[in-house]
Amino acid sequence: MRYFLLLTFSIFSFADDHAMSTNFSDCDGKVVNYYVSKIISGGSIEGLIEASKLHQEFYDKQDANVKVYPALQYLRNDDGTDDKLHRVSTMVIWDSVTAWREWRESVDSLSKEEREVADKEYNAFVAKYNKNTEVVAERRWCMLK
Repeated sequence: MRYFLLLTFSIFSFADDHAMSTNFSDCDGKVVNYYVSKIISGGSIEGLIEASKLHQEFYDKQDANVKVYPALQYLRNDDGTDDKLHRVSTMVIWDSVTAWREWRESVDSLSKEEREVADKEYNAFVAKYNKNTEVVAERRWCMLK
């Protein structure tokens, strides 16, 4: 009987069926497009904020379930936080992989005329970002629950 209990315990203890998938397609949380940028010569924080507002409006017009957040990054030090701006970033946060896929499918189903309008609006916010910032890194996150 001891061996049976030990065997049973071992099977359940060492089984890998409880392991969480690390595949992006299995993300069980919010999906984030994360853009790290620096302010360029002639650019400004106000310009970054304007670009992010245009970015959010772009998604809102398409009824996408997403939020766009600009952020300021500061370095930490032994005394706390350095007061000087280090970088800026933009986070585009989708409620789930499903919400992101649904939006992609809606974009793929646009008519030629609708796509031209969407492309014009997309290019407008990208141009505003580019006038103020330079992207130095892009990442995709799965923000766990």
